[in-house]
Amino acid sequence: MYLFFAGLILSLTGSLPPGLISLSVAQTAIFRGFWSAMLLALGAAFSEFFQAMGAVIFADWFLAHPVASRVFQLAAIPIFLGLAVFLWFFAKPPRTPDADVPVAPMRQFGRGVAVSFFNLLAIPYWVAYTGWLRVNGWWTDGWSAAFVFSAGVVVGTVGALALYAWLAREMTRRSDLVARLVNRFVALIFLGLALKLVAEVLNIKLF
Repeated sequence: MYLFFAGLILSLTGSLPPGLISLSVAQTAIFRGFWSAMLLALGAAFSEFFQAMGAVIFADWFLAHPVASRVFQLAAIPIFLGLAVFLWFFAKPPRTPDADVPVAPMRQFGRGVAVSFFNLLAIPYWVAYTGWLRVNGWWTDGWSAAFVFSAGVVVGTVGALALYAWLAREMTRRSDLVARLVNRFVALIFLGLALKLVAEVLNIKLF
């Protein structure tokens, strides 16, 4: 049971900082409504379950090949840059950001799965913490341990993303300006994430 709570806490703390999934959920909550955002969050959590399982199962291989982490970083850079460009220049906010926009549930769930799939930094994250749990003697080998840990990851992810969705909707209700500026704000966040990854790949210290 402690592996479930370990997955929950690590997922919750890992999802709270602004990232690809959390910002997508916040943006969806503002433009399409809270429940549409929660469908996206559930899809993202569903995908992250398998990411965590894969990281746990292949943790030994990833730890023996640290260059794999660098590959994920390099692959994430163009994704973040592309999202930043799209949101800054091409994405248009809806005319009525306070109104819930009806969407097909499975389509929104599938969008969450896709967004999480492109979150390439999740696998190195889970590999690192799986190794940390093993070093500290808190990990037990076997499929059941991997399943319980990944289930905790799902619960933690949904909790953090629900918080983003709720806060985004509250902010929108208080000010229409938030809805008009959110695309460019999210674009700047993605640009910052991309530049951070470039600096890490090139071993450049930003601060």
